[in-house]
Amino acid sequence: MSEQRERVWVDKQSPAIFKAMSATAAEIRAAATAAGIDRRLIELINLRVSQINGCPYCLDVHERAGTGAGLTAQEIAVLPSWRRGGPYSAADRAALGLAETVTTLPDEEATDREYAIAREHWSEEQISVIIWIAIAIGAFNRVSILSAHPVRVRKERKMSEATPTSQSTSTEPERRVVRNAEKNRYDVFYGGELAGFAEYIERDNDTDFIHTEIDGAFAGKGIGSVLARLAVEDVIARGRTITAHCPFIRGWLDKHPEYDAHVVGKGIAR
Repeated sequence: MSEQRERVWVDKQSPAIFKAMSATAAEIRAAATAAGIDRRLIELINLRVSQINGCPYCLDVHERAGTGAGLTAQEIAVLPSWRRGGPYSAADRAALGLAETVTTLPDEEATDREYAIAREHWSEEQISVIIWIAIAIGAFNRVSILSAHPVRVRKERKMSEATPTSQSTSTEPERRVVRNAEKNRYDVFYGGELAGFAEYIERDNDTDFIHTEIDGAFAGKGIGSVLARLAVEDVIARGRTITAHCPFIRGWLDKHPEYDAHVVGKGIAR
């Protein structure tokens, strides 16, 4: 009898559904930005819901994402006991209470109480987005738990390269990309300063780019293109396939068909 996995990886078994889920998550992030909710709060909610549901894979992913979004080690460490204290604002607490309500679905009295608190700090548009954030991460928790996605030991591995453009001069600041395996992302530096990053998730032999950010202070310097090219080439050099749920990386790949042979949905059919 051939050896089989104990669990079906439902994201791999039904990739179109998982792609739609990831697209929904991207829409939620866009709605959060439009409503004035920053990435830090999104990741705070992602972590708390993942704690409640007990999803080790999502906790590992969103601890790294939360750190990248500005959450402090202390905010992450004491999050399970946020109702008893911690470095959270009143607005943070209102959002966390509402997110917990979405996750646990308590009785109507408790639900009304958390809703009332949320209304003191957040608009109706923001409340809607907070609820959607909690719904989405709860769904991803269930995908990972039921698929038994593994949490791999983190290893720090770096890749760097000087400015790759032929137009560079000796006076132009160096653009350097580093693969930060500890945080599951590629960091791009401009003149020694962190200018942005591209987050990814690795499953089996595939690297899935999920989110890219470039600091507005470095706009117009071609940082995003450098980051995308060097990150993609590093993934290929490591013998991995590429999935791009991140709109920025996906758009960059669409403009560079020379990499299609390594991209799922282009040169690679799944």
